[in-house]
This record gives sequence, C-alpha cells and structure tokens, in this order.
Amino acid sequence: MQPTAEGKAPSVRLEKSRTRVAYILMRACKMQKSVSPKWLIASVALMASATFATHALAGDCEDDDVTSAGKAIASAASTKLSSVVPGAGKQMISIDECTAAGGALKATFKYNVIGADGLYWAQGEAKVAGKSVADMKFTSLSPNLAAASAKSGVKLASN
Repeated sequence: MQPTAEGKAPSVRLEKSRTRVAYILMRACKMQKSVSPKWLIASVALMASATFATHALAGDCEDDDVTSAGKAIASAASTKLSSVVPGAGKQMISIDECTAAGGALKATFKYNVIGADGLYWAQGEAKVAGKSVADMKFTSLSPNLAAASAKSGVKLASN
C-alpha cells in the first residue's frame, strides 16, 4: 500500500471501516433467527460499499461492479464450500482489491462462513464475467477449513 500525500497509509482507514461494518453485520446477524437470501445480499452489498467508500483500493472497479462481483463470488464460494462445511449459516465477504481487465473483473477476497463447528474463512482470487464467476481459486484457508477439506477429501486451496 502506497502512502497518501499526507503520509498515512489508506489501509488504516479501510481496516477501521471494515471493522465497523463487520461489527454492525455481526450484531444484526445475531438478531436474525435465520439468514434469508435477501439478508445475505444486503450484507454483501453493504460490505462492498463500505470497502470502496474508503478510497483505499487501487483498482478501477466501480461500486456497482464490486457489489455484483461480491454477490457472485459469495454465491460461488458458498457452493464450493458446501460439501466441506457442515451446517453453513451466516456468511460475509470482503473484497480487498478489484480491477477491470478484458471485459471481466479480477478480485481478491476473504469469505467467512459460520458452520456447525465454528467460523471458517477462505482467501482467494476470482475472475467475474457478467454476473457469474468464470474462475475462482482459494489461496489460503483457515486451519479448521483446511482440516475439514482434508477430512472430506476435497482439495480447496491451490497451495
């Protein structure tokens, strides 16, 4: 991350914004008895909007692009992890970087899901074309997700 003209790294502002939004989402999720698809979409859109409101990203994606990419990545990640994470529940995605290239969006992300055995997370990269994920790979997994992946025989991460 390059320092701004004031000499402060923009990631500090980004991290504070993410923390506040994550706290609000987690408090709101605790009030929900079950998570509806509308709630998940609203959560993803709010997190993506908060990420871009900080002006900390170097990419050239527009807010609408990030929101649609976040929705597509969350859906694809949920599908990919469903065979490994038992009883998946509340989910959250954080888009760290987003760039537009060749008619598609390339994004790095962190996906969190609460399963029956606790919180699982995966970091990765995705290429989104339109409203669907053309290519996605996980670059790192939480220790419990890596163990669950090994136990089920499903290889998730590329490392």
